[in-house]
Amino acid sequence: MNALVLYESKFGNTEAVAEAIALVLQGSVHTRLAEVDEVDDVDEALRGVSLLVVGGPTHRHGISTLLHDALTRLGGDALHGVKGATFDTRLHGPRIVTGSAAVRLAKILRRHGAWVVVPPASFLVQTSEGPLDGCEIDHAREWAHEVLQAVGIRPPSYA
Repeated sequence: MNALVLYESKFGNTEAVAEAIALVLQGSVHTRLAEVDEVDDVDEALRGVSLLVVGGPTHRHGISTLLHDALTRLGGDALHGVKGATFDTRLHGPRIVTGSAAVRLAKILRRHGAWVVVPPASFLVQTSEGPLDGCEIDHAREWAHEVLQAVGIRPPSYA
């Protein structure tokens, strides 16, 4: 199995979460970590990927324009047969108030044929520029283990 953790980060918070997730995944599967603005061709980046994890900051209750545009350029069934998972960073509060990029990202992945294997996850920041709340990196590691279990891989234990 090959995994791609594709993310966007404005202030480094989402990047820190993406890195924590990628480190857990790479303990069990070949994993690449890529920032969306450094990927010239998302279709090319997805070649050979069977697990796609996508994350970004919640922006105006949803997804940033950059991440949205990169994913909507995919062909109709570009993710057919790919397992997916989505995450975001957002402020404290109910999703109805703060919004969630992860929920919208999951809809886009499904629309392109992916099987979203776990519920979208949110990692909380203290202010719009951060920092992440104290335990959110641990939360990201735990969530990555859930993703691995959802795709049928028993992850190694961690402390």
